[in-house]
Amino acid sequence: MDQNNLNTKFVDVVSQITDIGKNWHSNDLIVNAKNNLPFCKKSFKDLPPLSELKQRSAIVVSAGPSLHKYNVLQKLKASNYNGSVVVVDGSLVKCLKNGIIPDYVLTLDPHPTRMVRWFGDNDFEENTRHDDYFSRQDLDVEFRNNSIRENQENIELINKYASQIKLIICSSAPKNVVDRAREAGFDMYWWNPIVDAPQNPESLTRQIYNINKKSCMNTGGTVGTAAWVFANAILKIPKIGITGMDLGYHSDTPIEMTQTYYELQEFVNSPEELAQLFPRFTFPLTGEEFYTDPTYYWYRKNFLDLHSRSAGNTYNCSESGTLFASDNSINCIPFDVFLNKGF
Repeated sequence: MDQNNLNTKFVDVVSQITDIGKNWHSNDLIVNAKNNLPFCKKSFKDLPPLSELKQRSAIVVSAGPSLHKYNVLQKLKASNYNGSVVVVDGSLVKCLKNGIIPDYVLTLDPHPTRMVRWFGDNDFEENTRHDDYFSRQDLDVEFRNNSIRENQENIELINKYASQIKLIICSSAPKNVVDRAREAGFDMYWWNPIVDAPQNPESLTRQIYNINKKSCMNTGGTVGTAAWVFANAILKIPKIGITGMDLGYHSDTPIEMTQTYYELQEFVNSPEELAQLFPRFTFPLTGEEFYTDPTYYWYRKNFLDLHSRSAGNTYNCSESGTLFASDNSINCIPFDVFLNKGF
């Protein structure tokens, strides 16, 4: 599917996402950056140099459904992979449970109650009392069924391994994430998100930078893309395999379980209009059909734009989803092939 095949309602909603996100988060970005200033000690320039093996290639582990469906973490552990492992906050606990201690973990989202879950939430019951965001879409059935016990185990797991992991923490991080990261003992490196034109002296990005003077990085709107940008542009690793980067849903997933289902109700007047906001794509490696929504489509568009201006080679090893390019500029290959260096 391409832009020309998308209906006007869908295109209209996608066009509003940048402004919607900025309006939602602009105040939080400034407030959190100011609150985090006392802790912003190290930045990208303080990262230690990589060993030759770590510099050679990287695997970015996002948190999409394919992570479970294709046993990605079990394969990664069994492979004894010796390159760099960069994970997003939402896949950190899953990695640790599979015996994988990543080199880096990124966190981006400023949400005041949800993001701390990925590090073990000391106020879990209160933060989830009136919020079904995770229960609607949680892939971890064990966590969903035994959430209080699992959360406590996650706290202990993070506490055990945090000191061995570099946390690439955005200045937008909410207070509870920062408090939890400091409590667990992560080695923390700070950065700022590029949310608009930084060359504009009045831009939000410039305002954030002026608070702490830390490096700014393009995120594409999502922590998965930010993790890839970090590996590509900051670590300058020439070969990167991305996993769990679905940017969409399996065809049998009910739309009620999608991330922005409630929010999209505001843009439509009927179930028929709502259905038009979930276009379908065929993944070229497998021929399997997936669907996306305006937000994931926007993330996909941003990733493809950033990728078109990047150096090195990126391999989508997710084996599913919507992240591919019509010009085949992103190599879609099985994860086993990347692990066996058959690229």
